[in-house]
Amino acid sequence: MKLSPIVKRAVSMTLAVAMVVTLTVSTNTMTLADDKKSELQAQKEAAQQQLEAVQEKIKQNQENKENAEELKQQYEQQTQLITTQIGLLQQSIAQVEEEINTKELEIEQKQAEVDVKQAEYNERWEGFKDRLGAMQMLNDGGSIALLSSATNLYQLLTYTETLEQISSKDEEICQEIEAERQELEAQRTELENAKAELEAKQAELEGQNAELDGKKAELQSSIQQQDATISEAEAAEEVLAAEEEEARKNLDAAAAQLDAYLNSQVDKYSDAALTCSLNFGPALASYKYISCVFGTGGHRGTDFAAPGGTEIYAVADGIVTDATYHYSWGNYVQIYHGKDDEGNTYSTLYAHMISTPIVSAGQTVTKGQVIGYVGSTGYSTGNHLHLEMKINGVLTNAANWIPH
Repeated sequence: MKLSPIVKRAVSMTLAVAMVVTLTVSTNTMTLADDKKSELQAQKEAAQQQLEAVQEKIKQNQENKENAEELKQQYEQQTQLITTQIGLLQQSIAQVEEEINTKELEIEQKQAEVDVKQAEYNERWEGFKDRLGAMQMLNDGGSIALLSSATNLYQLLTYTETLEQISSKDEEICQEIEAERQELEAQRTELENAKAELEAKQAELEGQNAELDGKKAELQSSIQQQDATISEAEAAEEVLAAEEEEARKNLDAAAAQLDAYLNSQVDKYSDAALTCSLNFGPALASYKYISCVFGTGGHRGTDFAAPGGTEIYAVADGIVTDATYHYSWGNYVQIYHGKDDEGNTYSTLYAHMISTPIVSAGQTVTKGQVIGYVGSTGYSTGNHLHLEMKINGVLTNAANWIPH
């Protein structure tokens, strides 16, 4: 049947409109999907940041507690040392006090000796003065009577000599007593000087003791402050643990929503005629070492440390379901590999690529095809491939299935 030009034009316009509508719907659907993924990624990133913030508080609180415990231990050691020093000082002070008391007794004894010698001197001096007075009286008139009573020349000649001898002897004895007294005075002065030195030493030791007592009081105050810090940290541990648990739940929920979205991206291709032979190939031709294994600390995949720029291969035939950027994975690719003979679905995810993936969503790839290059984008501390694997939408250990 031959169509008229008018009909042909109408059919063409209808087809064009249909194509426009189809493209518009497809574009809108992709836009909505991207918006949804961005929203979920943002939610997960916010939850991750919240968890990391709480974990940083926990880390800081633990460091504060450990620092306080370390400082407390140091202060206690210093207190023990100072207490020992104070004990030794007090022993020295007690010894000096005993020496001072001994010196005081010696000074008292020496003073008594000085007093005795002074009394002896005074007594001798009084006798001397009496004899001098008597002799003076003789010189004033009594001497003539004594001279006239002399019976011979010897008595007359020795009388004056005898008086001089008596006077000289008295003076000699007084000088000896005075010398002995002065010697005793010197000894007493020496004892007093020794006592003064001991008292100065005692004052110095007591000053050191007071200083150590002050330091000990400061240390005890510091220990109390560290005890307060430790108590506060221990109280904060419970609060922060609850906050961490809540943040982890929020992150798990956000991660579950994102996983559900990623699974839904895979589900779009679940009707594709893809059969997974389970004959997986390696994701890298070579690598340095496995830097993190599946399940360690909740790790979702297996990390293969490799130089930046190393080629990353699809481990099996499949369809790219996602190829974009994620705050944690960085540049990543997700591939759906189809179903095995028992109907189980398989998918893999390759993260931290050095640059935007060289494949795109909806693209068919073959086993061993280069899909990107090793990098360190996203939440990463070095060049490596983060490889995840899901069976029926559930994470599993890729190392059990993929050669490495």
